[in-house]
Amino acid sequence: MAKDQGLLEVGRRVSEARRARGLSQDHLADAMGLDRTAITKIEAGRRQIKSLELVRLAEILDRPLQWFVSAPPSAIVSRRAAIADPLGDQKSDQAIEDLARDVRLLVDIRALVPGGHVGAIKPGDQGWASETAAAQAREAMCLDAGEPIHDLAEHAEKVGLFSFSLSLGEADADGAYVEVESAGVALINGDLDPGRRRSTLAHELGHHLFGDAYSLDWGANTSETERAIDSFAISLLFPRVGVVKRWSELRQDHSLRQAAIIVSAEYRISWTAALKQLKSFGLLSKDDYKLLDSRSPTRADYLECNLRITEELQSPYIATGFSAAAIRAYRSHRLSAERVTELLRGQIEIDELPLRDEIPLEAMRGELR
Repeated sequence: MAKDQGLLEVGRRVSEARRARGLSQDHLADAMGLDRTAITKIEAGRRQIKSLELVRLAEILDRPLQWFVSAPPSAIVSRRAAIADPLGDQKSDQAIEDLARDVRLLVDIRALVPGGHVGAIKPGDQGWASETAAAQAREAMCLDAGEPIHDLAEHAEKVGLFSFSLSLGEADADGAYVEVESAGVALINGDLDPGRRRSTLAHELGHHLFGDAYSLDWGANTSETERAIDSFAISLLFPRVGVVKRWSELRQDHSLRQAAIIVSAEYRISWTAALKQLKSFGLLSKDDYKLLDSRSPTRADYLECNLRITEELQSPYIATGFSAAAIRAYRSHRLSAERVTELLRGQIEIDELPLRDEIPLEAMRGELR
C-alpha cells in the first residue's frame, strides 16, 4: 500500500487496539513514554512509528506485530464499513480476524487444504431454511438423514469449516464466520451454554454452506436472512425424520417429560428449542408444551433417565484439522515451535512438540548453492 495509506492503516489499528483495551490516549502515551500529541499523530496517520515503538505498542496493546502492519481480510473490512460503530464489538471482531489470519497462514504454507464446500448449497424456492437444505448439509457431511449429530465441529470440518470456541464474555457476539481461501472459519463464544454453542455453530455452518463471506451474529438479530439460517440450523440438529421416529419409541416406555428430556439430550439441543420443535412437529399439544416449558430439567432428571450430558465446544476449543496442520507444519520445518504454540493458543507447551523430520541432504545442498 502507498506510504500515506500505510500510515493511516497503522494509525487506525493503533486506535482500534487502544480502545479495545479501554485505554485513553493519555494512558497509552504514559505507558509508551511519549507525549499525548505523538499518539494523536500516530492514530491520525501523521507520524511514522519507529520499529522499537511498534514492538512496545504490541506489548502494551496485546496484539501481534503483524496485526498492525497488514490489512485485515477483505470480508472483515466490508463488515466494519457497513456498521455504524466499527469498534462496537472488539473482542469477537479481533478474535475472528486473528483466526482468519492463522488459517490463511496454514493454507499459504500448504499445511492445510481447504474443503471447498463454501456456497455448496444454493437457496431454492423454499428458501435457505428448508428441511431439504438441512438434509443436503447432512449428506455433504456423510451423516444419516435422522441421526443425532455428535461432535458437530468434527463433522463441519468435512465440508471445510474450521471451528474455534473462545471466551468472549456474555455480552459479546454469539458467533462469527469468515471465508478464507475457500475455507470457512467459525468463532463460537465459549461463554454460552452448551446447547447454544452448538446451535450457534450450526448457524455459522449455514453461512458457510450458503456462501456468506462474513457474518457477526447477535442473539437479538432478527433479519430475514438470520431467521432463515436459524431455521436451517435447528432442522440440521433436530431433523423431523429422526426425531419423530425416536419420539414414538420413547413414548412406549417413558412419560411425556422423560421422553422430551431424553430426545433433547440425545440430539444435544437446548430444552427450549427441543420443546418448540416437538410442538411444531405435532408431537406436543399446546397444553403439553406449556406444562413442560414451565420447568426445565434438573441434574436429577438427567440421572433418572440414565443420561450423562457431554458438552461440546468448551473454551478454548481449537479445530482438530487446524491443530494437526500446525503440528505437521512444525514437524516439516515450516513453522517455528513458538509460532505453533501461539496458533494452538496454549493447548500445548513447546516441550510437548514431536521430533522434527530430518531435512533431506539434497534439500540442504540446494540451500547452499
